[in-house]
Amino acid sequence: MGSRWSFVRLRVSVQDRMNSNLSIRETVEWLRDDLVEQRHAVRKVHDRQLTGPRVSAKLTTLIDTVVSRLFDATLAELAPDAIGLLRANIAIVALGSYGRRQCAPFSDVDLMILHQTRHSDEIAAQLRPLTQGVFDVGLQLGHSIRTENEAVQLARDDAVICTSLIDSRFLLGNQQLFESFRASFQKMVQRNSRALCRTFLDARGEEHRQYGETVYLLEPHVKRSRGGLRDLNLLSWLGFAEHGVADPDRLHLQGALSKQDYHRLQSARAFLLRLRNEMHFHAESSRDLLDRAEQLRVAEWHGHTHHAGLLPVENFMRDYFRHSNHLWQMVRRRDASLQVGSRVSRVLEPVLGKNVDGDYRVGLRSVSATASGVTKLKQDLREVLRFVELSVRTGKPIEYAAWSVLLLAAPDFTEGATAEVNQQFYNMLADPQTVGEIVRVLHELGYLEKLVPAMRHARCLLQFNQYHKYTVDEHCLRSVRRASEFGERNDSLGNAYREVQDKRRLHLALLLHDLGKGFEEDHSEVGRKIAEETCALLGLDEPSSEDVKCLVHKHLVMSHLAFRRDTSDQGLIKNFSDEIGSVERLKMLFVMTCADLAAVGPGVLNDWKIEVLADVFARAVPMFALPEEVSPESQLASHRRAVYESLTADEQANAQIVDRIEALPPSFIASCEVPEVVDALRRFRRLTSESAAVAWGVFQSRTKTMQFTAGVSQGVGRGVFSSMAGALSSAGLEILSASTDVLPEKFLMLRYLVTDPRHLEVPSAEYLEQTSQALVAVVESQEAPRFPQVWGREKAEAATRLSALPNEVRIDNSLTEDFTIVEVFTFDRVGLLYLLARKLHDLKLVIAHAKIATYLDQVVDVFYVTDREGHSVTDEQRLNELRRELLAVAETK
Repeated sequence: MGSRWSFVRLRVSVQDRMNSNLSIRETVEWLRDDLVEQRHAVRKVHDRQLTGPRVSAKLTTLIDTVVSRLFDATLAELAPDAIGLLRANIAIVALGSYGRRQCAPFSDVDLMILHQTRHSDEIAAQLRPLTQGVFDVGLQLGHSIRTENEAVQLARDDAVICTSLIDSRFLLGNQQLFESFRASFQKMVQRNSRALCRTFLDARGEEHRQYGETVYLLEPHVKRSRGGLRDLNLLSWLGFAEHGVADPDRLHLQGALSKQDYHRLQSARAFLLRLRNEMHFHAESSRDLLDRAEQLRVAEWHGHTHHAGLLPVENFMRDYFRHSNHLWQMVRRRDASLQVGSRVSRVLEPVLGKNVDGDYRVGLRSVSATASGVTKLKQDLREVLRFVELSVRTGKPIEYAAWSVLLLAAPDFTEGATAEVNQQFYNMLADPQTVGEIVRVLHELGYLEKLVPAMRHARCLLQFNQYHKYTVDEHCLRSVRRASEFGERNDSLGNAYREVQDKRRLHLALLLHDLGKGFEEDHSEVGRKIAEETCALLGLDEPSSEDVKCLVHKHLVMSHLAFRRDTSDQGLIKNFSDEIGSVERLKMLFVMTCADLAAVGPGVLNDWKIEVLADVFARAVPMFALPEEVSPESQLASHRRAVYESLTADEQANAQIVDRIEALPPSFIASCEVPEVVDALRRFRRLTSESAAVAWGVFQSRTKTMQFTAGVSQGVGRGVFSSMAGALSSAGLEILSASTDVLPEKFLMLRYLVTDPRHLEVPSAEYLEQTSQALVAVVESQEAPRFPQVWGREKAEAATRLSALPNEVRIDNSLTEDFTIVEVFTFDRVGLLYLLARKLHDLKLVIAHAKIATYLDQVVDVFYVTDREGHSVTDEQRLNELRRELLAVAETK
C-alpha cells in the first residue's frame, strides 16, 4: 500500500477511534500497531530516495500524531471540569531533534510539560497516562515538568537544557503560555549571549573528547563525533544565541552565514540525516556508530562502486569526511570568533601588540591581518605562507576574521606556484619546532594542495582497515609532527633525527610517503612518481630529489627487513645498505620508519619496535665505511673471544663448551652481554640426560618484554619449537619473535621474545620461573595446548576480516642459500604460531628462525626452514604441498 494512502488511513482510523471512545489502553495498543505500519511506510519513501530532512519531517509528524492522540485519550479519562483547567494551565512542548523536526526512525522523544500552577505533582499525575503511553507505544521518552521561570533558570545554568530549549516547538495546550516562555527564554539568551555560546562550545568540546577529537576517526559516531550532527546543531544554537534565530535559511538571509557555508551546511545536513535514517531503519533500533561493517553495507546501499583504485567503502567514507570536515571547520571558526581576552588584555593589546610591516598584527592572543594585509592574503601565496609561519612561530592562532578570509580565498588560487613561493615553502620544512603545525594549518586552509597537488587526492581518503586509525592525509601530516618530536628523545632515534643534515628532505618525504594510496598500482611505486613530480615543482636539486624519491619509494623496506627477516644475516644487511645508498639516507629512513609507525595510531610504535629498528640501523651503518680490520665478521669473532676468555680454565678445556661458543647464533652473540652468554653456556652444560631441557626468563624493562631462552638435548625433530610456542600462547602471552638454532650434538637452543598484553607491570621472579618450567614440561608432553578465551577477541577478529584481505603463503629461496623463507599472511588468532609451527614439524621441516609482524589487518608469520638434513627446500612438488598445507591452517577458523 502506498505511503500517501497509509497517511490518509491514519487520519481515518484516528477519527474512527475517537468516535468509538477507546480507553487509554486500547488507544495505546492501536497506536503501537499503527506506528509500526507508518514507520514502514516512511521507510518505503526513504528507499525511494526521499531526502533525509523530508523523511525526518515525516517521522516527526508520526510522533506528533501519537502524542496528540494520547493526550486526547488522557483528557477523556478526566472529569469534564478538569479538562478545560488542564488545557489552560499547560503547554506540551517538543524539544531537541523532535522539536526541530529532525527525528530519526528510533530517536528519543523529548517533551517538556510547561505549566503555570504550583502543583507540579498533580500535573504529573494527570498526565501519567500520556507519558506512560508514549513508552508503551514503543517510543523512548525523556520528559520534564517545569514552570516558565524554572525552565529559563535551568537553561541559564545548564548548556544541555538550554540547547534543547532552543529547539522547542509548541505541540498542545495553552499556546500563549508557550509564547510567554519563549519570549522570556529568548530575552535571557540575548542577555547572556556570549557566555552561553562559550558554554555550548565547552560542552561540545567535552563530547569531542569522549567520541573522538579528530574529524577523521575511522569509525565515527554520526551524531556525536567531531563533524557529526551535533556540530550541525551547534552551529544553529550559536546562531540563535547571537542572532535570535536558529534556522540556517534565516541565518543566511540575515548575513550570518556566507553563501558557501550555507550550501555546505545544507549539504551536510541532507547527507547526515539520510545516513542516520538508513542506519536506524536497517538496525530497527537507535544506531549511530558507523563501524566498519556498517560502512561496507551503507556504501553498497548508497550506490558507490569501485573506482580509480578506491573501494566503494572508501569512496563513501571520503564523502562522509568531506561533509564532517566542512562542519568542523565552521565550528572552529565560530569558536575562534568568540575568543575574547580579559579586560586587562584588551586594555594592554594596543600597547603590547606588535605590528608587522603594517600588514599583520601579533596580539596577546592571536595573529590578525590589517586591511592591507587582507588584500595581500587574497592575492599572494607568498603572503599566505608568511602569515601562517608568523602565526606558528609566535604560537598565536590566526584570528577568526583572517582565518575566514584565508579559507574563502583558497579556491581562487590555482595549483602550481612561482619558483620563489616553492622555495619559500620548502625552506619552511626545515624547522622541527614549527614544521608539523605549518603543514597542518596549510592543509586545513586548503593551501597545501596548491604546493603539493597530490594532497588533493589524499584529502579525506579512508584506509579501510583496522590497522590505520586515520585517513591518508591525516596520517601523512601526523608523521611529520611525530618525526619532529623525536628530537626530544635521548636515544639512537633521537640522535639520528638530530644528525639529519637537511631536515627539509626528510619532512617532505614524510609528507609524501603515503600519497600514492588510492590508485590501482602499488602505492610505493605511485609515491615515487609523486615524489619526482613534487620535487620538480618545488625546484629541488638532483641530490635532494634523489633522496626524497628513494625515501618515499623505499619507506617500507626497513620495517619489512626488521620485522620479517633474520637481521643477523650480514648478507641481508649488506644488500639493504646497498639499496639505501648512504649513511645520511639511512638515518632519514630510520626516522621515517619510526614516524610512519607512530602516525598509524596510539601505541603502534613502542619501545620494542624502536629497539629492533635501531638494531638494524646499527648493523647497517658500518657497511658503508667500515675498515676491513673491524668488519662485522671480525667484531663477531671478537665477541666470541670475549666469551671464551670469561670462562674458567676448566670450562675452557671443555671441548663441548668451546664448540658451542663457535656454534652460537650471531644474533645471540651480538645482542647479549658477555655474562649473559656465559650464563647460558653454563646452564646448558648442567643438563645430564640426553633428553633433558632447561629454560629461564628475563624481563627487559626498557622494552617491557620478556626473553625466554631454552636448551634441549637431542631436540631436533621433536616438535619442540611449536610445543613451547603453544605453551606461551596458552599462558596468554603474545610472541613477538622466536628463533631456534641447532648446536653440536643435535642440541637445540630456542629463544622467544614475548609480551603480556594483560599486565604491563614487571613480572615477578616466581612468574618467570613458573613459565620457564612450563616450557620444560611440554618437551615430553603429548597434550595439545589449551588456549585461553579472550573477552572481545571474536568481535575484534570479525572486524579485521572485513578488510577482505586474502590468506596467502609466500615462499622465497632467493634471499639466502641456507634456508627457505616461508611467509604466511592471515588474520590473527590465539595459538596461530603454534598451529603453523606444528604443521611445519608434521611436514618434516626444521624451523631455524621465526618472526611475527603485521600487514594491515593481518599478521605475517615468517619462518626460516630447512629439511631434516639441513638443506633448503627446492623440490617444486614439496613446495606446493607446503603452500597448500599452510594455507589450509590459515583458512581454518
